[in-house]
Amino acid sequence: MINRIILDNFKCFNHIDIELSNLNVFAGINSMGKSTAIQSLLLLRQAFELNAIDSGVFLNGKYVQIGSGKDFLNKNSNEDIVRITLDTNKGTLPFVYKIDSLSDFQKLKDDCSPASNAQKKINLFSNTFSFVSADRLGPQRFYESSYHEIYDNNQVGISGELFADYLAKRGLNDKVTNRNVIAPEANSDILIYQTNAWLSKISPDMIINVKEDSFTGVVSVSFSNDEYSPKNVGFGLSYLVPIVVAILKAQEGDLLIIENPEAHIHPKGQRIMGELIAKASAGGVQIIVETHSDHVLNGIRLSVKNKIIEREKTRLNFFYRESKKNEKTLFPYEYKKMSPSILDNGELSDWPDGFFDEWDKALMELL
Repeated sequence: MINRIILDNFKCFNHIDIELSNLNVFAGINSMGKSTAIQSLLLLRQAFELNAIDSGVFLNGKYVQIGSGKDFLNKNSNEDIVRITLDTNKGTLPFVYKIDSLSDFQKLKDDCSPASNAQKKINLFSNTFSFVSADRLGPQRFYESSYHEIYDNNQVGISGELFADYLAKRGLNDKVTNRNVIAPEANSDILIYQTNAWLSKISPDMIINVKEDSFTGVVSVSFSNDEYSPKNVGFGLSYLVPIVVAILKAQEGDLLIIENPEAHIHPKGQRIMGELIAKASAGGVQIIVETHSDHVLNGIRLSVKNKIIEREKTRLNFFYRESKKNEKTLFPYEYKKMSPSILDNGELSDWPDGFFDEWDKALMELL
């Protein structure tokens, strides 16, 4: 498990130290550094998949597209070096890059050699890692197929493009091993039945049907027993299913990064999604979720109150920026984070301004 991410001179961050636990919520208004913090992990994963982890990082690839070295380096940095340090249960992994401002490949410094540590099977560098981005596919009549990604890499796709193929190939064979997320009403721990049980919790009586066509190499999808086309049930379910499958397939020790699980989901469904995320994390899955939803947060808070997950296994990170009023710099802001705690009763230890408080502010204006 990754216990801490320390970033120096990385994009908007001059320096930031982010403690992690089992369940980690990244929140804040737009352009405050949430995605940048996640990009630090995706960048290393990208380098690992491209067999470059022991020599450097490619700034542009399937996970992130940062640009060139000048985009990689903090604008106010006094040194041409970027550091990404991971504190893990396998040891500390320091990645230090000497900046080439024009290149999209940044080399590790000669005296930096984390490769031997990186090869240890931490969750970021194995097929126990999954990432589902905010930019997911909308409703499709047919979805692509990939034996390699489904079986060898254990992925549902960055945009959720492989979730249908995952269910078609593994849905009737794989069991959900994380007992915390088992929905008892399914009467089976088989993945497809558990997926449909959770879909029905969010959208009553809704199930998914998948059918693989080995001749054309595509997978067809329909919803409900009446087999409605995804085009006729809206965006919500197509955005939702990849997240549900990614959570249900995850096992103890896995790392799952999810962006905006609330997209196109009604408020009650968002709360249920928060509870599902909490259940998975209580079972040992490390989850980083970027969200703008107070309903997702409330689902997590209720899970603490109802003793589904221990408060110590949750970590809230609220990203914000402060103006450098007395400093003459090109970019007069410092990007920071605060970490309020969820208490045993579900309340927060403190509530920073801008942290899921818009409802209260609007209510005060209404009254």
